[in-house]
Amino acid sequence: MKKLIVIFLLLSSNFLFASDLLDTFIDQQIKVEKQLDDDNISVEKKLDLKKMQIRDYQEFFLEYAATKAAFLSNSSPYKEEMYKLKLRYNSNRRQGNKLATLRDELLLQQYKIRDSIRQSLKEVLRLTESESKSFFKDKIGELIVKHFSNYTPIKKEKYIKKSMDEKNPLVQEVKKIYSDTVALQYVANTFAAELVDNSYNIYRIGRLSDSKIFNLVNTLNHSQFAVKLNGYIKPIGLDTAKILVIILIILIIYLTQKFMGFSIDLFLNHRKLREEDIEYIHKHITNILNIITSLIIIHLILVVVLGLDSKSISITKVFGILYIVLTAVLLYRTTNTIAYLKMERMKQSRVLKNEVINLSIKAINGLILLLAVIAILKVLGVDLTTLLSGLGIAGAAVAFAAKDSIANIFGSMAILAGDIFEQGDWIASQNAEGTVVEIGLRATTIRTFDNALISVPNFELSNGSVKNWTRRRIGRRIKMNIGVTYESDFNDIKTALVEIREMLRDHPGIANEHTSFLNSDRNAKLVSIEDFKGIKRTTLVYMDEFADSSINILVYCFSRTVVWEEWLQVKEEVMFEIAKILKQNNLDFAYPTMVVHQAD
Repeated sequence: MKKLIVIFLLLSSNFLFASDLLDTFIDQQIKVEKQLDDDNISVEKKLDLKKMQIRDYQEFFLEYAATKAAFLSNSSPYKEEMYKLKLRYNSNRRQGNKLATLRDELLLQQYKIRDSIRQSLKEVLRLTESESKSFFKDKIGELIVKHFSNYTPIKKEKYIKKSMDEKNPLVQEVKKIYSDTVALQYVANTFAAELVDNSYNIYRIGRLSDSKIFNLVNTLNHSQFAVKLNGYIKPIGLDTAKILVIILIILIIYLTQKFMGFSIDLFLNHRKLREEDIEYIHKHITNILNIITSLIIIHLILVVVLGLDSKSISITKVFGILYIVLTAVLLYRTTNTIAYLKMERMKQSRVLKNEVINLSIKAINGLILLLAVIAILKVLGVDLTTLLSGLGIAGAAVAFAAKDSIANIFGSMAILAGDIFEQGDWIASQNAEGTVVEIGLRATTIRTFDNALISVPNFELSNGSVKNWTRRRIGRRIKMNIGVTYESDFNDIKTALVEIREMLRDHPGIANEHTSFLNSDRNAKLVSIEDFKGIKRTTLVYMDEFADSSINILVYCFSRTVVWEEWLQVKEEVMFEIAKILKQNNLDFAYPTMVVHQAD
């Protein structure tokens, strides 16, 4: 984005087609330095002047980096003037004209400073032809030392003395030239500092200045029609080049939006998505892309037309934050949309569990948010190293205050790693029983059988006992104690026990020792496969006890199914069959009774 802004700044700059105005710029800066050195000007006024000076230097370097070739082709304009000045200086010195000699000496000093500024700028622009940015950066320091380190402050007492005649025009001229020379030295110091501060932009602009598009815009802006048009629109800060750039920006981004929309639509149709899914993607993703590209138009127009980027650094920060926020929203919606579209396929995977998918999505969303916050802090100029150091110092206190939350996070990891339960499992813990809805980072959500929603901290579930009724493949227990009366014949009871055993053995819904199961797991485990997978096939039918009012028969078996409704159906069939067998063997169900014997 910054590179794009720089390119359009170059194309629309008012200085882009200017001639060599280095001396004019130096003269302006001499006036500024004199104002900054004036004790009669308020501090607030000096601060405003300094801000304006920084902006002027930025525009100045923008101009000369953009017109690098033209500036480098110009020879030094000071040679002839300096040659004439040296001849006059030597003549005045021989004739003993002290004031004229001092004047010429100061003027020669000024030419030397101006020439150093010019030569340093030329050498910097030549260095932009290097493809190594680090080489360019290293050479900048050497150039500053070469051209600006030999200056020594001018001794005032040498040129300005109290014995001088103030009415003498030559004395007045020497004083003025001395003042200009001192201010020019200040200009040289400021120039060197600003040259270092703007070196990165100078390098980028200088590298781009050879582009053919500059020549094209230059030609158009100097055409007969453009010159006439510029006369009307110049007062409002526009020219033909700026208008062309704005139109070009809007056209490029409009075509980009159309191309993105067409490409996304083509891809989605190729993937054979449903119409509602395509509409959802366009609404939540494509629209965000359009907003970002539209924001780029606004940003570039504000920078190109109004020049706000050079007047206030906050514009760049505001748009930078907006780009980060919109990019984060785009990534958030893209990842969640992909997860939504792939959810059915991921649910069928034997490798990926729903809980892992949910936690992964949450982790990705959290990472997107964290990166967005870090990027925003970076744009705002926050020192991230200092910030992270401060967070490290406060980390212990935060960890202590959030120890429960941290324990719950590790609890969720323990649940997933131990494969204790998953979504849809029927579990029972000390505090809740029901179907697992979701395993979150902090808590597990359970829907109870009376349709209430309970949130149980993961730490409690990982450190307590949990019954998982779903983790059984074959065998849901049926246990009954059937009481028959004491008037029953024990031979009938024996016959009934045999028939009940046979009925359970032959019943298609009851698991027994002949019930087989398929084990797709080929990993070696030092545990019983039946216990690990939940296989129960025990069948027990015995006369169990002589109770107060009945002779109890124990029926203990397991259904093949573990589904509650199917289990109820099997249990009901077994109960009917048992009742039928008891009736056939003349056995009656006992119920609590009391027999009173009257003694003689």
